[in-house]
Formats: sequence, structure tokens, C-alpha cells
Amino acid sequence: MQEEFPSKFQGFPQALLSRYEPLESLGKGGFAKVFKAKRKSDGKIVALKIPRIDERTSSLFIKEVAAWYNLNHENIVRLYRADILPVPYLEMEFVEGVELNGKVIRDLEKYPKPVDEETALKIITGIAEGLKHAHSKGIYHLDLKPLNILLKSDLTPKITDWGLAKISARSSLSTHSGYSPLYAAPEQLDEETFGVPDNKTDIYQLGLIFYELLTGELPYSATTPGALIGKILHAKPKRSSEVDPALAKYDGLFEKLLAKKKEERFSSVEEFLEALNSLRELEREKGELKRTTMAMRKSRSREEFEKLKVESVRKTVKIALLSARLNDKAELLRALDDLRFETRENFDDLVRAIEQVELLLREGIPIGNETFEMLRALLLRIEGEVVR
Repeated sequence: MQEEFPSKFQGFPQALLSRYEPLESLGKGGFAKVFKAKRKSDGKIVALKIPRIDERTSSLFIKEVAAWYNLNHENIVRLYRADILPVPYLEMEFVEGVELNGKVIRDLEKYPKPVDEETALKIITGIAEGLKHAHSKGIYHLDLKPLNILLKSDLTPKITDWGLAKISARSSLSTHSGYSPLYAAPEQLDEETFGVPDNKTDIYQLGLIFYELLTGELPYSATTPGALIGKILHAKPKRSSEVDPALAKYDGLFEKLLAKKKEERFSSVEEFLEALNSLRELEREKGELKRTTMAMRKSRSREEFEKLKVESVRKTVKIALLSARLNDKAELLRALDDLRFETRENFDDLVRAIEQVELLLREGIPIGNETFEMLRALLLRIEGEVVR
């Protein structure tokens, strides 16, 4: 049997040949080899990951991947089986990859970047939906990176390798630290200062992937690992608009996604998904406000003008709220400034709110939930004042 075994399948365990027929070598790294294989019991095509595990981590293997069994979502790679006998292995859903220029690309790391906005939004929304499902079960990934995002033929993303980073980090056969330094969150590098990694770590890494999809680069660059870590911990990330001015509308989102302090990031993946919806809604509302403003200029009666004025204020309030949710402080300030001419009763509160947002803008601090709720209450009072 040993002589007939093709060299291209070197590393495929002999002990698994009774259960699987190897079809293709999909890749290998310092921690594991991956093969496309046919399950002999029913002919199903699967992916087999063969990790390098030593005595220190063999006992942790099943425990750490156990949570993966509970994840059943279209944006998460299914885990069918994990065992340490006859050898440690993972039997997973085979993800076919996407064909591009005659080549099959199986993961997001190898997919050319930047991509257009529509593609970036499709991919990042899919990853976020997968995370939302996992977080609802109290499961965090903590090693999100393009290599761990597999792609279907229609570019549907599927998150893989849940729990494997911790196993790799503890293995004496690996120098892996349990995360990828390029995609590390501040709390993974300095737990004492920034706290314990949790769901907000996944949100930070989601932000890095989104940034790279849109810009084609990461927000930090350095010539040495030490310098990179220093920037992740202390430097402000490069704004997406510095790479491409057309991406300015995403600056506020990235400021919040990539905040050093966990408490300044989006509180949940759901909140991030709501912000993406707000981005689309904001563009619609700005277009409608422009049309309302043009109609006001052409109005022929006081009654028509007053009706359009109320509509204009409502739309400006909505734009202000959407901008606050998106952490788009420049757009928020423009809307608040326009409302100064529409209120008397709430004028002083509005001026103080403008000053507070200007301070946040100068200091590079994201708009938090408390500030958002304050703005929301104020804007609704102003709208009520104009409508009555």
C-alpha cells in the first residue's frame, strides 16, 4: 500500500485510508495539512484537516473544537467529526472556492483586493452574520483573518477553524501565539491594559477584514513585528479616505470598529449590521432631502412652503440620527448646524450638543451609546417643536 500511495498526498495519514479516499491536497501550514477527500461510507466529499498535535494539546483537542459542532449557519464551515483516533483529524464541509482568471481561489487571503463596494459589503455582511450566530451561543473565534474565511463559488464567505488558534498556541510543535499578529486586536497584545479578548475582539478583526477589502491594505504598516505591535497598541489607524477619498463615508465606521478600547467599539455584531443598513439609508435620505430643498425653492404658496419645511426638518433629524449611529461626526455636525435655524426652545441644548460632537471629532473618540441617546432625545424634541 505504501508504494502505491501518490506522493502528492504525502502527509495523508495511512490510518485514515480505510475511511477516506484522498482526492486533492488543499494546503498545508505550520499547524496542519488539509485534504479534499471522499468518505468511503457514503461517497460524500469532505475536507480533512490533519493538525500537528503533541501530548500537551491532544487532551484539549476535542474540548476546544466541541463548540464548533454547535454552529450551524450558512456562513460557517460545518464540522462533521473530530477525533484523536486513529490520528487527530477534523472532518469538515468541503468549500469549493471561486474561479477567477482560470484559477480556483479557496480563501479570502488569496482573493485580489481591493474589491468594489458591493462585493465588500456582500462578503463582510456574510462574515458578520456568521459571527452573530456564533456570538448568540457565546462562542468567539478570536483569530479572524482572511485565511480563515473560505469562499463558495458565488463569493459566499464561510468562517472556519473555530477553536484551533488556542490549540496551535499551546502546541510545543508550533511557535504560533494563538492569533495572527497582522490581525491582532490590542487586547490580544496587552491584556493588562486593554482587557480580556471577547466578542469585541471578533468585531475588531471583522473591521480589519472590511478595511482590507475596501482599501487593499491594512490600517497599520511597519517593517518589524515590534513596530507593528507598537502601532496596533498606540497609533491611530490610517483613515480609509486617506487610501481612497471615495471611502470617506466609511471613516466613522472604521474609527468605531478599530477603537483601541473595547468599550468604544460596536457593542455587538448586530449593532454593526444595523450601521451598515444605516449607511444605505443615509444615502437615500440625503437624496430625498436634496429634492425637498429644491421643491421648497420652487414652492408657490406659504402653505406648501411650510409643509415642505416640516418635511425638511424631519429628514434632517433622520440624517443626524443615522450619522450618529454611523459615527459620521462630520455629517452629523452639518445636520445639527442646519437645525440651529429651526429651533428656539432647544437652541442652547443644540449648541452644547454641537460643541460636544466637535470635541469628540477633535479627540478622535467614537460616539458612544450615551451620547447617541442624548442626541436622539434632543433631535426628537426639535422635530416636535417644528411639527406642532
